[in-house]
Amino acid sequence: MIVGDQPTCFPGELLVRVSSRSDGMMLDRANEVHHPSVVVNRKVFCDLQRINYKSVVYQQVIYDNDQSFDRIVEVDESDTSQYVSGIHADALVTSQRGVGLMLCLADCIGTVVYDPVYKRLALVHLGRHSTVAGLMTKVITWFIEQGSNPQDIIIWMAPSIKSASDRLEYFDYADDPIWKRYVDYRPDGIYIDMAGFNRASAERAGVLPENIFVSPIDTATHPEYFSHRHGDTRERFAVLAVIR
Repeated sequence: MIVGDQPTCFPGELLVRVSSRSDGMMLDRANEVHHPSVVVNRKVFCDLQRINYKSVVYQQVIYDNDQSFDRIVEVDESDTSQYVSGIHADALVTSQRGVGLMLCLADCIGTVVYDPVYKRLALVHLGRHSTVAGLMTKVITWFIEQGSNPQDIIIWMAPSIKSASDRLEYFDYADDPIWKRYVDYRPDGIYIDMAGFNRASAERAGVLPENIFVSPIDTATHPEYFSHRHGDTRERFAVLAVIR
């Protein structure tokens, strides 16, 4: 864990941590999800934060063709690793103190959404599919439906691939007007700004610009973070969040 890369935007009752390469793989895509070699790394990482891994809900993101990529699941103690192996979701939400949320990723945007008034927490997987599916807007809408004022919400986006590195051969939504500001055509391909698009989505949903924080770290170029684009096809780091 790199101390200087941790968020400082949240109130003291919310613990948010992002692991780095030195913490080891938190998921190995070449093995089963809970292979002992990665579970031991998760447990050690949680122990360092004084969080028991048994109290953590492990978020599983599935890329099957029939997925909607906007699945929001509310969890509590019964969904923690002490009782179940993981929860299939694109966003986990909880209001229960002591229940940790863990998401493993490499390049996608692990995003923490928190309402400090009602003590509601979400951990959101914002990859290309879920971004196109409007998951950020749907998560904020979920908060509002639960009674939250969007102006109270604080958002932090973890280290992720940045627009300077996110090159695609094609992008089906490149000509969509809503994407126009976030697509850059270059001689070698199409570059997209997922963090910028999601920030704008949160602002349109009512979140104050000054309450949105985006890590400047580009996982595709930073040596201390796993990056699928950079060639780390197996390894994943983790974002951990818990209301204490």
